[in-house]
Amino acid sequence: MIDRSQNRAHVLIVDDERGPRESLRMILSPSYDVRLASNGAEALEILHTTPVDVVTLDLAMPGLRGQELMRAIRIDFPDVEVIVITGHGSLESATEAIRHGICDYLQKPFDVVQVTAAVYRALSRRRGRRRLVTFLEELADVVGRDVHVADILDQLETDSSLRNRLGEVLARSAAEFAPPPTEPEQTLPFFEVLADTIESQDPCMRGHARRVAFYASLLADRLCLSAGEKRQARLAAFLHDVGKIGVPSSLLTRRGPLDADERTEVERHPEVGARLIAPLGVSAGLVAAVRHHHERWDGTGYPDRLTGDAIPLTARIIAIADAFDAMTNGRADRPPLDRMTALAELARCAGSQFDPMLVKEFAVVAEGATGEIDLDLVADLLATTQTGSESAAPSARRIV
Repeated sequence: MIDRSQNRAHVLIVDDERGPRESLRMILSPSYDVRLASNGAEALEILHTTPVDVVTLDLAMPGLRGQELMRAIRIDFPDVEVIVITGHGSLESATEAIRHGICDYLQKPFDVVQVTAAVYRALSRRRGRRRLVTFLEELADVVGRDVHVADILDQLETDSSLRNRLGEVLARSAAEFAPPPTEPEQTLPFFEVLADTIESQDPCMRGHARRVAFYASLLADRLCLSAGEKRQARLAAFLHDVGKIGVPSSLLTRRGPLDADERTEVERHPEVGARLIAPLGVSAGLVAAVRHHHERWDGTGYPDRLTGDAIPLTARIIAIADAFDAMTNGRADRPPLDRMTALAELARCAGSQFDPMLVKEFAVVAEGATGEIDLDLVADLLATTQTGSESAAPSARRIV
């Protein structure tokens, strides 16, 4: 998996240990222009003076630690891809990495295949951003730049000409993205753009989709679901809020309470999200999970007021993961809760808002996650949901 572009990509390796640093240099230098840094401060100096496409960094470094370097890169160099390499993982470090949009998560000791594959994916993600911007621009030319998603969905049902024109754009895009035809769920690049665009409206929401997918993955793993069910839970959790692309930005970023009409507008997002992903040929279970992730165990949720076990299992998993992230990450007008307080709140709402059995299982996972976690799970999550995103695409909120 060697990058064969005309110009060699630039990779910066950041590690305070000489052994791993030199090993990475030997692996990558035949294919890439490699620079080395032994600490975070040196890495930032190189980033400010030298073109860099991908950074590999260790979390446990003296001085400017890996988490702090990640934050600095995301603020000052948002287009640089980041690959974390660590010998130890915790729930806190994993969620922090996901929050800052890392591309991959490798565990020491690493091997040649892992490293080269991770860098290849990172560079593919950068190239994907450019293709996605082009896709959005072409799509905007077809449907207009100031049209709500829900209105476009209605038009598609009655306007065959619009369907044909959209089909042409999607066909050209499919040729570039090349999703596996037998597994359409595995590559949903456009909806990653929409998810990141929604989150970009509010800094407190950044990384929400991937964190919810991570928590849902932990719970699905705890429940010993099948590989297919775990993958569906991960993808559905990542896409659960994609329908908010049809909600006005002013409502999503509102700091005060919403009135009845505004709340109704926001509560349409599960239905809109399900309608958006259904035509992609994804599984009915994934569509149902997106549609029903705001149902409540006691039947007072939306959109269909389902009760108890009638709510799809994946939707019940997402509901818990979504609420836990909202509480522990906080909002501009609401400070974050610590882990145990958030778990106590989930327990308080068990049997009314949430599946009581799933709340108990999630508590076991979350309470025990302060130590080591399965880094393969983190890597799998990132590989499943990181085909490339461009949160800065200006027209993404208004077009499909």
